[in-house]
Amino acid sequence: MKHIFSLLLAFALLANAATPEVTARAEKIQEKAAAFLYPQQLFTGSWLMNPAITALVVLGLQDAKVSQKPEYRAKLDLAIESIAKSAQPNGTILNPRDRRAYPVYSTSICLLALVKANRPQDAQIIRNARDYLLSVDPTPEDSDNRQPAKQGFGYGKRQRADLSNTSWALEALAATDHLDREPLNKDPERAKKADLAWSKALTFLSSCQNLAETNQSAWLKDAPADDVGGFIYCPEDAMKHPDQKEMLRSYGSVTYAGLKSLIYARVKPDDPRVTSATKWLQKHYTLEENYGVGQSGYYYYLHTFAKTLAVLKVDTFTDEKGTVHDWRSELLDAIEKRQQADGSFVNSASGRWWENVPILATSYVLMALDTALQP
Repeated sequence: MKHIFSLLLAFALLANAATPEVTARAEKIQEKAAAFLYPQQLFTGSWLMNPAITALVVLGLQDAKVSQKPEYRAKLDLAIESIAKSAQPNGTILNPRDRRAYPVYSTSICLLALVKANRPQDAQIIRNARDYLLSVDPTPEDSDNRQPAKQGFGYGKRQRADLSNTSWALEALAATDHLDREPLNKDPERAKKADLAWSKALTFLSSCQNLAETNQSAWLKDAPADDVGGFIYCPEDAMKHPDQKEMLRSYGSVTYAGLKSLIYARVKPDDPRVTSATKWLQKHYTLEENYGVGQSGYYYYLHTFAKTLAVLKVDTFTDEKGTVHDWRSELLDAIEKRQQADGSFVNSASGRWWENVPILATSYVLMALDTALQP
């Protein structure tokens, strides 16, 4: 408990900026990755004709020093414009010709990229995208609000909620929350709608966590006894398939995503959901795998790891054994040894979740680095 208490105290403190040594190492990785990514860009400005993947690249490269080179800056601006051009009348941001386009997933990530780019001409697109995410709710035939699994976000409006999509959507809503608050908004109903979305999301987040104190879901009775505090991907799947025990075990990337989302939802540092998730992460601290699922989703794990510790505003993270970790330096150690000769990253051990696509894996790494370099 001592280490958890120390970590929670840091909620109120500002994290220090990355050291010059860390910055120099990160910039070298970014430069090599940019040399791989920019030549892969299509003439339309996108990568893989996919607005969401394009947005992930933009999020990773927007603040990188290498992207300030004139030839790269022009390409980045073209990418941002391609995202804006993908905005649809209903507020979604996606490729309408892609039958597998995931409206909630794509809109959330694209919204984050446009907010980061902060172009005045995108103000209405940003507003519309936020309104779309706030409109995501159970359809009439599914509208049983007693079922927490229906309070989160899935890939689309009619698809079952999961923690990964929920964390992306909540990050986007957090980044645009000011639009529904004073002084930008004078309509109290908008603020109420935003508050309701956070309340529902918190119900869903709690339903994903192995914590009997705040979650009475049936799946907890089959969850491993040593897994308290961790998060699972989708409680609805767990309830439908109780015999598939692997669905009940928490794993690293979604537990970091769950903790990050709790913080966005303004859950207090001493709340048992926060303290128990923190304890789980202290117990399973690693940068060698996505704990619980091995190498699957490893690069996504790095990006959620970095984002969560940055949101926690901590420069070090103390594990269960009392070892103090300089997480930025250790993150760079893990990244440097995995960068390919051409500057890319690829999950050769597992193609699960598209991480065998170098553009996607490289984007996750760049997002982790960008987060680590922020003051």
